[in-house]
Amino acid sequence: MMKKLFFAAPFLSVCLLSGSLATAQEAVPAAPVMVPPPVPMSSNPQEGFVTPREAVDEASVKKEEAKIVYNPKVQRDPTLSPDDFLLLQYRERQRLAAEEAERQRKLAEERRRREEAERKRQLELALIKDPTIAVRDKIRVSGIIGKEVFIGNKIYTIGKTIRGAKIVDVRNDEVIFLYKGHKFKKKVQLR
Repeated sequence: MMKKLFFAAPFLSVCLLSGSLATAQEAVPAAPVMVPPPVPMSSNPQEGFVTPREAVDEASVKKEEAKIVYNPKVQRDPTLSPDDFLLLQYRERQRLAAEEAERQRKLAEERRRREEAERKRQLELALIKDPTIAVRDKIRVSGIIGKEVFIGNKIYTIGKTIRGAKIVDVRNDEVIFLYKGHKFKKKVQLR
């Protein structure tokens, strides 16, 4: 029967295998065991077993490398011919001019819309203050004979109504109308 015996030494192994003796060169050396160094105890009880961190020089850690920047003198694509580059510049200027014209047109349209809205608002306010404006411009007095008035091709007298306005008084050169409780005058308009 064979006996297997193993002897371990710190850096040397000797094996006895089936009656033969193995040398140190033939045997596999044992791995050394790493033992951590003892942690010194601090006199401060709050620090415990932790040692203070070593100071690190920040300047040596943050070394900036030189940046390489490509800064050409001309902003032209090197694969384009000068004529192509000029053509592209021309087209870009045309596009920018068209965009600016469109922007100006929209601004002018918006301005016109606001002015129109303001005109309508002013007209509504004026109609509220003086409702005779709606009828005043539509009546044209052509002539006066005594107490009769020529408006258009018809003859009207005091008390008659034209376009909702009632004739209240006829004078030598003007006619007084009443419309929605407001009086207004119209003078004779000769052609």
